[in-house]
Amino acid sequence: MPIDLTTILTGLALATAAAADETGEIAVRGTLTDEGVECPALRGADGRLYTLLGETGGLHVGARVCVRGRVAQISHCMQGITLVVRELAAAETCPE
Repeated sequence: MPIDLTTILTGLALATAAAADETGEIAVRGTLTDEGVECPALRGADGRLYTLLGETGGLHVGARVCVRGRVAQISHCMQGITLVVRELAAAETCPE
């Protein structure tokens, strides 16, 4: 049986969106990586790959951060779960 990548990615995005607060935002803790082809990327503490749309403050690969934002419905990033960044801060600021 062939693997349908679109179904897998959609399922991941829906599961992530389910963790959103009442404003539709999520907070993800992780490490900025060089895995992004079109957009900056974050490898979450949950092991998932997130790509970032918006201001990332010029932080470098390897920085441990907390990203707050919402899951993008459409993106040019082409990888992972794309977050529209509202805030990027130190990893310690993320809720548990």
